[in-house]
Amino acid sequence: MLEADVVTYLAAQGSLSLTAGTDLFEGPAPEEPDTCVAVAHTTSEESDERVMSPSLTAPGFEYEHFQVMCRDALKANAETKARAVHAFLDGLGVTTNFAGTGRTYFSIHSEGPPFNLGQDESSPPRWRFVGNYRARKHRG
Repeated sequence: MLEADVVTYLAAQGSLSLTAGTDLFEGPAPEEPDTCVAVAHTTSEESDERVMSPSLTAPGFEYEHFQVMCRDALKANAETKARAVHAFLDGLGVTTNFAGTGRTYFSIHSEGPPFNLGQDESSPPRWRFVGNYRARKHRG
């Protein structure tokens, strides 16, 4: 669900010029196309709102971590796209209908600026830049 939500959000940002299923994907990046962006859920963590008591309700939010990978044959293009995506995601505040999903995201923050993973093993090799993010979202 998180991957699909973020893909929908990024596709709606016209200046990124990304199209879901064409050059913007959920999960690990496919082998083709060479130039693409992929959003992959990496881990989750327990809410710091959890209380040890059977009489209380479950936490109202949860944390999920995800990575956005931008790939291109040219290093500068991969880095530029990663930084543009980063500008849309880092510091995103409360959004009650995130990407039209009806779900509430309280915040999305980066775990640092995008960084270079180097080239992959394809022929010819492609450059990869990634950014890691933490989303605090409504549980459910």
